Amino acid sequence: MLWAIWWHDDMRERVGSMNESTSTARAVVDELIRGGMTDVVLAPGSRSAALALALASAERAGHVTLHVRLDERSAGYLALGIAKVQRRPVAVVTTSGTAAVNLHPAIVEASYSAVPLVAVTADRPPTLRAVGANQTIDQQHLFGGSVRWYVQVDVSDALHVRSIVARALAVARDEQHPGPVHLNVPFADPLVPSADDAGDIPSGRAGRLPWVRDRRGRVAPDGVLQDHVGDVSVTRGVIVVGDHDDSSVPHLVRNLAGAMGWPVISEPSGNCTHLTQSLRHGPLILDDEEFLAAHSPDIVLTIGSVGLHRSVARLIAQSRTHVAVDPRPLSALSDPSRSAVVVLSEVPLASGANRDPAWLEEWVTADNSVAVIVDSALDDSPIFTGPTAIRAVTQALESNDLLVCGPSWPVRHLSTFAGAIRGRVIGNRGTSGIDGIVSMAWGAARAHGQQLNDALTICVLGDLTALYDRNGLLAGAGERHPNLVYVVIDNDGGGIFSALEQSVPQFAIDFERVFGTPHGTNLAASLVAPGVTVVEVDSATSLTAALTASRAAGGVHVVVARVESRSVEAAQISQIAETLKARSSGE
Repeated sequence: MLWAIWWHDDMRERVGSMNESTSTARAVVDELIRGGMTDVVLAPGSRSAALALALASAERAGHVTLHVRLDERSAGYLALGIAKVQRRPVAVVTTSGTAAVNLHPAIVEASYSAVPLVAVTADRPPTLRAVGANQTIDQQHLFGGSVRWYVQVDVSDALHVRSIVARALAVARDEQHPGPVHLNVPFADPLVPSADDAGDIPSGRAGRLPWVRDRRGRVAPDGVLQDHVGDVSVTRGVIVVGDHDDSSVPHLVRNLAGAMGWPVISEPSGNCTHLTQSLRHGPLILDDEEFLAAHSPDIVLTIGSVGLHRSVARLIAQSRTHVAVDPRPLSALSDPSRSAVVVLSEVPLASGANRDPAWLEEWVTADNSVAVIVDSALDDSPIFTGPTAIRAVTQALESNDLLVCGPSWPVRHLSTFAGAIRGRVIGNRGTSGIDGIVSMAWGAARAHGQQLNDALTICVLGDLTALYDRNGLLAGAGERHPNLVYVVIDNDGGGIFSALEQSVPQFAIDFERVFGTPHGTNLAASLVAPGVTVVEVDSATSLTAALTASRAAGGVHVVVARVESRSVEAAQISQIAETLKARSSGE
């Protein structure tokens, strides 16, 4: 079984006879110690009983020094003093309610004096909040902006517990901005170990390393593996590039992938789709379970924020070793699978020592095979859908163009079906909301035009996204209009839902009203604005012609692409998936 999954499953098996509070507390304490913590301050309480017992046990074993104080305010300042001198994180542990509130003065001081303090507050479970339960207050974001990071720990997932504690330590001791962090841990009854307690939790990662390790600098992939999984050679890797704003990434990825012989799967705003090693249809390749089983990589290197496709998420979660590249503080790290064993601030340098020439070739062969099916389904089809519209847009791009991509279906169509993309791609991938895209694109177009002599910006977005921010098309008479074309894919509602679980017949009676949400409006008329031309198209050919005319005319234009219904589009995508599945099984 793959390494990261093995550890997770093994932990679940061995803590099965422990109650949840006990297993959570022991994981918290163990991960604090793995992260280098030598001192913990504790104030007494009932809700924090499991933490207190775990700490006492750890002290008896010689792993940590425990300091106990009656008053939480004093406990906080005691921890502050130890951390100031040691210059490394010290935890202060309290029970729930006003006990936790009394840490606030010490936390404020720690914040302003940049002292790495870790507040671990026990809490009631969510079911006891807002129902008048005794000693229960709202402890969410209790210390506001005084902490560098806050998180409520998910006690149902042992891997989450460990990864969050490890990240909290890294945030607290951040070289550029150390300070306090707050972990709120809800404990449900029973709060103490049961009579048949299985004993200590498993040892976890090899070498007693913390689950997430913050390493600054650039490390060759071979060195990463030697540090974390022993003698395994790095021959089979995959690079996944998510959203980022670092212009050096494409060059560094090109060098790394070329030297190591690794395929690249890039999201649109990763801006690496044009690289020689990049796969045109990576998410579709990974939908093939047989291919993935036969091509399980030794290492997956993720760059930036990754999260568009479930198939890519599975690859990352199942990889033997996951290395994340993210220059942001660990509090903002993109690691949804909580599987990163090391975090680098830059794309690592390449050694190429263990290159396997056949590895990349096999991925490229699979990509070419998928491309034949996709090209046939989209280019040879008479129907005009979101994917065909997206392909027409990307084929019309020039190298100096900026492409702003809206969320939901458009960005996924772009990532899955467009292939190599000329020009730069941006989008609101931080939270992926549909709000404000029209206005954001206008601002981006102004800035892009100033940088590159009135170069063109194309914004592709869905109909609901366009309606949500149609006021973004309104500009005063004295405002300069950029060279900008909005391509609005109009399928009368939220197209992505037709490909999700709620589209099955079981929910048909409510689907259109609460998911499809058809707007039923004349979209072209709704998007009319002073100084903005609006046209409608109903084919890839007419869309291409409209883009050509808009580029020549300059100014702001809206092109409404009236595509087939959401159900027709969903059927087209489903048919591509079925054809790929049949090819894989040899039918």
